[in-house]
Amino acid sequence: MRISFLVHNVYGVGGTIRTVINLARELSLRHQVEVVSILRRLDRPMLDIGPRISVVGLVDLRPGSADSEDPRGRELSTLVPVQEEFFRFYSRLTDERIADYLRQTSADVVVGTRPALNLCVARLARPDQVRIAQEHMTQDSVPPTVREEMRRHYPALSAAVTVTEADARTLADRLPDGDLPILSIPNSVPDPDITPADGASRIVVAAGRLATVKRYELLVRAFARVVAERPDWSLRIYGGGGQAAPLAALIADLGLHNHVFLMGAYTPLEAEWTKGSIAAVTSAKESFGMTIVEAMRCGLPVLSTACPVGPAEIITDGVDGLLVPVGDVAAIAAGLLRLINDDRLRAGLGRAARENSRRYDPATVAARYEELFARLRPAEGTLTRTAANLAAPVRRLRAEGELALLKTLPGRWRPAAAQERYVGGCRMRGGRVVVEVPRDRLARTMTHLVFRSRGAEPDRRLVRLPLTGAQPGWEATFPADAPLLDEGRWDLFLEDRRGRRHRLRAGRLDVRGLLGGCAETAPFTRNVPYPTTDGFLAVAAWRRERHAELDQIRYGDDAVTVTGRLIAGTFGDRVPRLRLVRRGGPPGDLTVAGTSGGGADFSFDVPLHRLAGLRLLRLEDWDAEVGALDDGAPAPLARLMDDVIERKKTYVYPPVRVDDEAPPGLYEESPAAEVWVRPYLTVQSGLAFAIADREDQPAGR
Repeated sequence: MRISFLVHNVYGVGGTIRTVINLARELSLRHQVEVVSILRRLDRPMLDIGPRISVVGLVDLRPGSADSEDPRGRELSTLVPVQEEFFRFYSRLTDERIADYLRQTSADVVVGTRPALNLCVARLARPDQVRIAQEHMTQDSVPPTVREEMRRHYPALSAAVTVTEADARTLADRLPDGDLPILSIPNSVPDPDITPADGASRIVVAAGRLATVKRYELLVRAFARVVAERPDWSLRIYGGGGQAAPLAALIADLGLHNHVFLMGAYTPLEAEWTKGSIAAVTSAKESFGMTIVEAMRCGLPVLSTACPVGPAEIITDGVDGLLVPVGDVAAIAAGLLRLINDDRLRAGLGRAARENSRRYDPATVAARYEELFARLRPAEGTLTRTAANLAAPVRRLRAEGELALLKTLPGRWRPAAAQERYVGGCRMRGGRVVVEVPRDRLARTMTHLVFRSRGAEPDRRLVRLPLTGAQPGWEATFPADAPLLDEGRWDLFLEDRRGRRHRLRAGRLDVRGLLGGCAETAPFTRNVPYPTTDGFLAVAAWRRERHAELDQIRYGDDAVTVTGRLIAGTFGDRVPRLRLVRRGGPPGDLTVAGTSGGGADFSFDVPLHRLAGLRLLRLEDWDAEVGALDDGAPAPLARLMDDVIERKKTYVYPPVRVDDEAPPGLYEESPAAEVWVRPYLTVQSGLAFAIADREDQPAGR
């Protein structure tokens, strides 16, 4: 069969995109599959779609494209209801492109993936095609006018598929009685090619859009209660969205900057799930709960609010996770503490979660779709509204070929040209990082892994490691905590027999072994692989003669307390000293005596008024170093012994207002400016303090 999925924007990330790709990849083993993206904003999709699937963008909105300047793009759509969530993205131009595609495609099956597109399929697709509405939104979230359009046009479809049983019942109640089959088939999540979480870390993980409906503020408030009892645990929240700034402010207000971290968007997420021991979901609504299944497949027990529709169909309370009332901060905190304080319970629920989540395997889910498509094709018979007999999976078919087909002209298909995508994943083997590259058609002639330093020619340096191994892949290893690279950022390439270099895209990076720090030796060395913002594989390297590791920053009435420890050294009978040095501008420094107890640990109370009193410019940065070492040389103070790369964005410390202590004069032409001091981590992960007037207050430079 030729199967076409209509997606709003497959070039982005999100739950609907992930599940459509999961299903499409499985179906492409036996069928010709095409993903049609109504909008195209990037050169290539952010998620790995796979070699067998063709991707077609109907409206190209990349900068400089003809479509981005087309006046039809500024005219309102007449196909999409005004109240549909994504109405603002549709126009006369998208209407015409969608209509042309649906009239002329040679697909046997056309699947819409949101109400706007489902309505287009119902109204415009040909009756000789199988026309499927895939409903990823919870039906209670569909606006009234969109419901009316669904009631009017959905009977023209071949079938409607929801991702939960509850939504299938709701949709059946809202549509007119008739012969339209309405059934529930859950989203699919592949078995991650990664060792499951072992439950040993003290990290709670949450992931998803930073949107109001996800109610992350409840999770943050609940975690404040968790920290009061278990300050050794932390919370990582992965995702991007409009609630990032309010959440950051809440974290600061609750003094959770040492325990709750906004990690930003990250893909693929499997390796990040396995760094945790518990997953948390506190949504007000979930149409399904992709992140719940993803976490379960990685072996994590999930604590979730029992919000309408999704979670209660996925989690069996007390068996493979915990369900708590929606909006109840105390219940969320109590559930987390129950899992944190009971190692046996946490491990048992994690094992059950991994086992029970197998029912969402793409092969099982795709088999149900294949049976649905087969029964709906005109030559194959019809389907009744109950569709109860579709629950049983059918036997998987043999692959019918590996060529994807790309529709370049109406009604015509041709094989897609192969795209060069050299992909490398990473994992830990003892204290070494292993870079693995599939030894496929593209990579079979490669001989070396090459590290190239960032910067302009001719100063770029190269480090070459031989590739070894046989089928199924090449590998090269390097130490995580021994000298190999000079400090800086390094991009990774594959080098072929002719000496040509091909940049390596980032696959799955399982570097949870870096969570426990590294060998504490001098000189200090650390090499951490990471994905760049555009999806390539790189390594951040640190190499220093000595190092002082930052632990926490705590706020008092007149000072901030900085704690940490020396790496590969002790203070002995010396008094540790923190020296703050003005960066640029006139020379200046402030030295603060601290406490140690004779070991490697240190604690300093930084007097903010004294520091602010040394300010000469409206905006200044002061860098920190630790002194009183055996050889007298200072050690830079930084946070380096974890798996985070962009620490400046992850570890965010609140600013402190420092009032002018001088008595005000009787007459002032203008009021004195407020002065604020903010600790922050630099791009190189070093501790620094920014001093600025209120209007100039930066996040740190």
